[in-house]
Amino acid sequence: MDESGLVVFGTSGLFGHIAIEVASRRIVHMPMAESSTTNHVNRDLEAFHRCVAATIARFPFYEEGEEDRFEEAAGDLRELLATLDDTALAHNGLWETLCDDIAMGDYANWED
Repeated sequence: MDESGLVVFGTSGLFGHIAIEVASRRIVHMPMAESSTTNHVNRDLEAFHRCVAATIARFPFYEEGEEDRFEEAAGDLRELLATLDDTALAHNGLWETLCDDIAMGDYANWED
């Protein structure tokens, strides 16, 4: 545990970390290892596990030739995440950002 009361248990992207905020038990994302800023992920570890499992089960989010489905796929995932944890889609949170990226086609699984 660091002095901020966070226990880091995962990584996100190149520099980010996923952690449990000890006092509240909520899951947060730190954009950089040294960052004092955190973004909300989930209300607790169980909700995080449910959201991760559901997101993995939905992948791939769209298939080749479904460029018109990017927004729909993101909307479907948003609905699912909101049912699993009503805090998951917090502004600037990990899940909201992932869904925004899906809506832009960032998770297309085909070669250009």
